[in-house]
Amino acid sequence: MINKIHCIVFIMIISSCSGQENLKDYYYPFKQAKEVKIYKYVDKINSENIEYWKVTTNPKTKTILTESFTTNFRLYNIFEEQLDDNGANLIRYADFQVSANGSNIKVDGTVVDENVYKWTEFDKYKYSVNYRDPTYGNAQFLKSRTQNGFENFKLFGTEYETVKFKDEYEIKLLESNENYEFYQFTYYGKNIGMVKYERFYPDGTSVQLELEQVLSEDEFDKLKENK
Repeated sequence: MINKIHCIVFIMIISSCSGQENLKDYYYPFKQAKEVKIYKYVDKINSENIEYWKVTTNPKTKTILTESFTTNFRLYNIFEEQLDDNGANLIRYADFQVSANGSNIKVDGTVVDENVYKWTEFDKYKYSVNYRDPTYGNAQFLKSRTQNGFENFKLFGTEYETVKFKDEYEIKLLESNENYEFYQFTYYGKNIGMVKYERFYPDGTSVQLELEQVLSEDEFDKLKENK
């Protein structure tokens, strides 16, 4: 009888781990060689709001570099992760702000907490970055994430299963003791990566970015040239 109980418990553990391990399949996929893809996201509330995420996956270093661009192709964020057996960890973060003369000012962040995406973690986890804002001084950016179920999502005429997360953001302006908070629901498609997020701000406004197209680096460069 004891052996049967041990066997049942072992099967339950294996089944649980297998189900949790599937979360890895929803993150950005890796090929055998370094690859660059540009994800074009369009806001379903305001179609003029477009973002381009240039995602470089490198299987040799096990890193993902995401460079985010605005509608006008201005680089506004650099986000680099390294993958291990547990998930994706933040190793580099930088924002770019527009100066009075229109130039880009790079604001480098110092990574404090590094948990971006966990393969088998369903409890809340977070990453955080300290930085010095050119206007507001010392600040901290925090993002916590909780797995929130699975939903189907139609993309390019095909139905995909997505894993859904609730992401909670907090920006702390340390010198003025001010906090700014908002949240979003983020969806990752199996073997694709992020396909949608729905972001909600305290003033009642929201953004709903959805993946519309995946471009090659050459196609992206041509778009920038034409612009």
